[in-house]
This record gives sequence, structure tokens and C-alpha cells, in this order.
Amino acid sequence: MKYLDIFEKEEGVQAFFTTKEGAVEGSPDGTVFNNEQLFAEMGLTDTFKVWPRQVHGTNIEVIKAADMQRLTEEELQKLNGGIILPDTDGIMTDAKNVLLTTVHADCLPVYLYDAKNGVIGLVHAGWRGTVAGIVPQAIRRMVAVLGAGRDHLKIHIGPGISKCCFEVGPEVASRFLLEWGSSFSKPVDNDSDEEKYLLDLKAAVKQQAINAGIPEENIETSTHCTFCEPELFCSYRREGGTYMRMGAGIVMR
Repeated sequence: MKYLDIFEKEEGVQAFFTTKEGAVEGSPDGTVFNNEQLFAEMGLTDTFKVWPRQVHGTNIEVIKAADMQRLTEEELQKLNGGIILPDTDGIMTDAKNVLLTTVHADCLPVYLYDAKNGVIGLVHAGWRGTVAGIVPQAIRRMVAVLGAGRDHLKIHIGPGISKCCFEVGPEVASRFLLEWGSSFSKPVDNDSDEEKYLLDLKAAVKQQAINAGIPEENIETSTHCTFCEPELFCSYRREGGTYMRMGAGIVMR
């Protein structure tokens, strides 16, 4: 199996998350997801690709349909079917046939889709981006800039490292407590003098989305853990660092 279907019950949208079989190789700070064979198998070769260079930050870029329509054939040819966005961890668009992508090796892909208003988004959310609030920022941006409606916005928190495996130190756990007023971590009992906690990153993202006005019934969370499912996924933590990255993608048709 090369990929998982996301939003498979929703019409007008195609979204996916690759397994390790569909992963790509690249440097951790420079990977873009460009798997031509997989794109062909999924019928995505005709899409305009958007590739962010992720930095675990909160920069969110908007690709507007009006701007895409103003591009000439010559300009599109120069872009060679896609665009790379530097220092970006969130992307959104109201344009059809624009494939938004991100890459992952434990961090969460967060998919956003408003079918009524024709808007999609994709966010790369590791612990740094999550504690800095990239997901609620993306929600506010989609509403303010692209006209999305909170009541119609569907969110899927995709595969990533889960609370069973995401061990962090007190400095990370305390930052979540300080920034969000509640703890999504629990202490780990061990024989070491080193203080450790298990962080529930998926729960944190879900609560942030609810706080940003998204109805809880509109939020779906994947049960897949990239760390403890080695047969399916790559994991930066499990493998002690990996150059393989799994790809997330979403496009409106």
C-alpha cells in the first residue's frame, strides 16, 4: 500500500498520505514531495503542484484562484508545473487542480476542507508549530482571506507520532502548559533521574481547532502512529534520524 485516502467520503476533493512505500528521499530541511510515479497512479499528473520548504515555523501561504488565472501559458511553462515556497509550513487555496503538498516523518499533516465555499488547506504541524498555534492561525486565515466558514470546515489530523510514543522533556511539556493553559502530557515513570513526559500532539491540535471555532464533529483524528507502525511508516525518532519523508497532499477537483 503506497498511500492512505483522506476525506474519502467527501466529494470534490482528493487527499492522501503516503506510507513508507510511497515516501521520497531528501535532506530534512529541503525535501519536497515529488513522486511522479505515484502522481500518475493517483491521476494527479495534470495538477499544479505546490511544494513548501518546511522549517517547523508558522508561515502560511495563500494561493488564490484569481492569481492562478492571471498566469499566462508562458509563465506556467516557466514554473514547470509547480512552485516551491521557502520557509513555509502551511498552504491554502481556493483554486481547483492545485495540489498542496507537505512532507512528514513523525510530524502531523493537518488537512482542511470547506466544500461549501471551495477552500482547502494543508499544514505541517510538529511540536514547535503546534505550540506556536499554526493550526488555529491557518483556520483564521482561511476564514478571513478565502471566505471559509467555520461551521463547514472539515479537519483531518493525519498520521503522526502518537501519545504512546512521543516522549519529551519538561521544557517542551511546560511550553504547551504555558501557551495553551492545559497540559496534553503525562509524566513517564522510569528509573532515570531525567524527567520525561508523553505528549499527545494530536489532542493538542484538536483542542486548538475547537478553540478556533470548529465544531468537534467536524474534526477527524487518525489513529495511525508513525513511530509504532514500522511496517507502514517512516519515523525520524524510531530510526534515529531518516532522510525518507512521507507525503501529504490535497487538491480540489
